[in-house]
Amino acid sequence: MLNYSYYPFKNKLDNLNYTDLKRLEQVAEGWYIDYKRQGLKIIDYAKHISGFANQYGGWLIIGIDESSNGKRTAEKFLGVSLDEVEKISTELREAISAHINPEVLYEEKVFYGPSPEIGLDEDKAIVIVGIPMSHNTPHIHSSGRVYRRLADQSKPKEESDRYILDELWKRGEAKKRSVLEFLNKLPELPASQSESQWAHIFIKPSESQLPPSKLLSFDEFSKFTTNIDKSIKCMYAPMQSVSSTVDGFIARQIHNNDPSLASLSIRWWHDGSVRFDIPLNGYSLEELVSSTKNEHASKFYNIAIGTGYKDLKVIDYSIFSTALFSLVNVYLHILKLRGDKRDFYSSFNLKNIFYTSPYIDSLKFIERIKKLSIPLNTDKDISFPVEPSERTMIKHSSPFYSGSDIVEEDGFPKASIEFSIKLIYKLFNSIGIVNNIEDFIDDKSMLSVKN
Repeated sequence: MLNYSYYPFKNKLDNLNYTDLKRLEQVAEGWYIDYKRQGLKIIDYAKHISGFANQYGGWLIIGIDESSNGKRTAEKFLGVSLDEVEKISTELREAISAHINPEVLYEEKVFYGPSPEIGLDEDKAIVIVGIPMSHNTPHIHSSGRVYRRLADQSKPKEESDRYILDELWKRGEAKKRSVLEFLNKLPELPASQSESQWAHIFIKPSESQLPPSKLLSFDEFSKFTTNIDKSIKCMYAPMQSVSSTVDGFIARQIHNNDPSLASLSIRWWHDGSVRFDIPLNGYSLEELVSSTKNEHASKFYNIAIGTGYKDLKVIDYSIFSTALFSLVNVYLHILKLRGDKRDFYSSFNLKNIFYTSPYIDSLKFIERIKKLSIPLNTDKDISFPVEPSERTMIKHSSPFYSGSDIVEEDGFPKASIEFSIKLIYKLFNSIGIVNNIEDFIDDKSMLSVKN
């Protein structure tokens, strides 16, 4: 469900009943509500929807006649014919996709008759369209005009006041800046680790969807990140140090590590955002062969030497997928506990990979570099996206973690793997491990679990 400035119903949108609609008899048309007896022209839908989004958000309710006594509350629940419902839904989508830029987020609920309590006949339905207040303003109508919803008008007002237009633009820009600053703020490293290689993964909830009412307690965060009680049955990343922060919690893996140094960690914010800090293992060519258990390391070594590399630093991504699956699995258990069914968005930053080559223990990777040579990363840091926002980040839809979908199959967390696949592909693609989606899908070892 989306996050609204004003919500006129008692029940959630999916569970509306006649008592929710009857409440509208006390709700006047104005800032947040617009009643319509029947459907509109597509271009007029766009005016009303963009007007709500540019102002405070609101509700366009089709199939209701307002009172004639001047109060402008709902009086007659006439509904629209059932064959009109699909037409209205199609025209709403067209209005938003073709006549509003940028597009507006909305949700739609159809309440079907019969409902004798409110006088809605069997062959009628009421269409309810919810539009939250947007932070991606201004939304411009295809006519080139900007509309806003005003309390004293049943129609949105065409806005020409430069001050108001500037404020709408500032509202959108301020939100973009705050998201950008948050997602580009990386943890500082101790001096002894200042040149070490890291992957930082950010995951944030949708800004427009309603967050769960339940807050995560420190004990609950500690329970899942330490997993002392084995509540997570399959893959997880055990943390031994857990503490609170000014705006959330942090869990760190300090076993077999110097606790005073940065290590694998989960940083949780109270709004549901999270950052995974994953150290990357760097080796010389000789160390890759002698110090790891990688099956194909010697083949990589021979290709590198044959190509003329002498002092190559290699970053081993062979266990990256395993680490990410484990961290995401912990995160999904937390989301399930909170009842958090929002969509989520992810981004990543690879730090200190200047003039390093990626390695993954895959025979198909070896075959690719035989043909195309070993990739060399010439950027010190790689960020995706460069300017993160919900329009550019990787989207993870809610079915992956909506309650019972944390499924274990043969010891693997299915939801965690599904959640992570797009992120892993984009990261591996950015460093040259795979060059296209076909390589990724074809190479099963990309998503294999390693110890």
